[in-house]
Amino acid sequence: MTLYAWGANSYGQLGLGYKSEEEVTPKKVVLEGSDLDPQDIVSISGGAGHTLILDSKGLIYCCGWNSKGQLGLSDDTVKLTQIEILKEFKIVQISCGWDFSAAVSECGKQFVWGNNQHTQLGLSKSITCTGIPSRLQVSQKLATGFKRVSCGLRHSAMITKERGLLVAGTGAKGQLGLGDDFDDNNYLSISKVPELEDIISVASGQHHTLALRENGTVLGWGENKFGQLGVDSSVTNSFVPLETFYHEGLESVYAGWTHSAALTKNGEVFSWGRDTYGQLGAEREIPFKPEKIPSLNNIRQLSLGSEHNLAVTRDNKLYTWGWNEHGSCGTGDKKDVRVPTQIFKDGKVKCAFACTGSSFAVVE
Repeated sequence: MTLYAWGANSYGQLGLGYKSEEEVTPKKVVLEGSDLDPQDIVSISGGAGHTLILDSKGLIYCCGWNSKGQLGLSDDTVKLTQIEILKEFKIVQISCGWDFSAAVSECGKQFVWGNNQHTQLGLSKSITCTGIPSRLQVSQKLATGFKRVSCGLRHSAMITKERGLLVAGTGAKGQLGLGDDFDDNNYLSISKVPELEDIISVASGQHHTLALRENGTVLGWGENKFGQLGVDSSVTNSFVPLETFYHEGLESVYAGWTHSAALTKNGEVFSWGRDTYGQLGAEREIPFKPEKIPSLNNIRQLSLGSEHNLAVTRDNKLYTWGWNEHGSCGTGDKKDVRVPTQIFKDGKVKCAFACTGSSFAVVE
C-alpha cells in the first residue's frame, strides 16, 4: 500500500518533506523513519495549510502550517509527525477547520487545539489559541460524551453520545443554528442546538452546517448564498435548522465551502449548492435542489474539500471532480473537472480524502 498526495502544498501540508506551490499529479509520500503504515490509515483531514492523519491504532500524525498551534506540536513540519500528547487515548475520529483541529476518542472524549479567536474550539473566550490538545469539558446536561465532530471555517459542530448537537464558534451567518436573536458576544463558548435529536451525521462548511437524522431527513442552516442548504438562494441565511431534503436511504452528509452532498447506503451521491467549478458533478438547472450525480454508482466513500470532491467505488476506483486551480483533482493539469473523472486507473484505491485544497489516497 502506498500513500499519495496532491494539490496545494505551500505549507508542506502534503507531507512530502518540502513546500511547493502545488503538485498537480499525485506524488508518493515517503514514510521511512515514521511509524505510520499506509494500510493502517483510516482518515485524513486538512485545513488551510495543515493535515492530520488518523491510523487504526488511534494515533494521529500531522504536517504543515502551525501558525495557531493547529498541529498540536511546537513548530511547523513538512514531514508527517506523531502528536505525542494524544497517544495515550485511542482516537477514532478527526476533523480540521481552517486553522484549528479536533479529535474524538473511543471513550467519547473530545480534544481541541489551534485557533480559538471565534471560540471555535468551544474553549473559554480568554484562550485565543492553543498548541496543546485540550479536553473539551461540558456539563452533563449538554453531553455525557462525544461521537463525532466536524470543523468548518470558524465554527464546529459535534454529535453527542445522546445524538444531540453542540456547536461552537461564530454564528454571524446563522451557522450555529441558535436562532435569529443570536449574537456572538453574549453567549457561552459552546451551545446545544435546540430540538435536534437522532442525529447520525454532521458536516460544517465555510458558513453553513448540515445534519442528518436517522430517518433520512437532512437539516441545513447558515449561509445559503449558493443554495448550499438545499433551498432557493432567495433565502440568503437561515439562523435556525431547516428541513431541506429527505431520502430514507441516506447514510451521511458532507459539506464543502459552498456546496453540499449526501451519500446513500446503496452508494448513490446527491449534491447541491454552488457549481461554479463543476463541484456538483453534473450540469444542473436548479443547483440548490439535491439531485443524484448520474455518473456515480456504488460509492463506498465520499469526501469533500473546499471546492473539489473525491469518491471511491466498491470496486476500488477513485473519481475526482470540481475546482482544480491547485491540481487538487490530481488530473495532471489545473483545468476544473466538470464531471467525475477516474484517476489511478492502474491501481486499487483503498481510501481517499479531500482536504481544503489538497487530496490524499491510499493505493494498492
